[in-house]
Amino acid sequence: MEKETLRFSGRSTMRAWTPGALQKWLDCGLNIRQAQDVARGCGALQHENTVKNQIVDSGLSLVGAFLLNLGPVGLTYHAIGTGVATLLPGDTALVAEVNRKVWTLSSQAGNTVSFSVFYAAAECTYDLKEAGVFGGAASSTPGSGTMFSHYVQLKDNHLGALDLTFDYDITEGAE
Repeated sequence: MEKETLRFSGRSTMRAWTPGALQKWLDCGLNIRQAQDVARGCGALQHENTVKNQIVDSGLSLVGAFLLNLGPVGLTYHAIGTGVATLLPGDTALVAEVNRKVWTLSSQAGNTVSFSVFYAAAECTYDLKEAGVFGGAASSTPGSGTMFSHYVQLKDNHLGALDLTFDYDITEGAE
């Protein structure tokens, strides 16, 4: 008899934008993904990179609690940090968290759940080294809630020269 398992994989795509380019389209009523498409077409995309992440032990426990309907809130916050991280399954916090925000957009298509968040240039004036996804009792307070995933995503934006977006996808059944 073959054992059935749930397998989750996550990836984050960070994009750096000309400041103000996305906000203009958000103010017109577009959602963040639509605004990114239009801004990309206008030449506002300055940098893009995609990384895989470490779904940590506490994140897997959070999924178990969701499945058992034990009441934790879903994945609600994205955090950025400046710490040099060695990703480990037992991670519970970023090494040096500097900001976190509620997801700007979330959606599901098939076995993939997607989240997007927008940081205006003034909100991400750091030499970024790491990021993470938090749920449970997460709030705007750094370090709060349960860490779901942790990943290394590098972007030196210490001059605040760029707006940043992070699109995070979790897929069940993927490697």
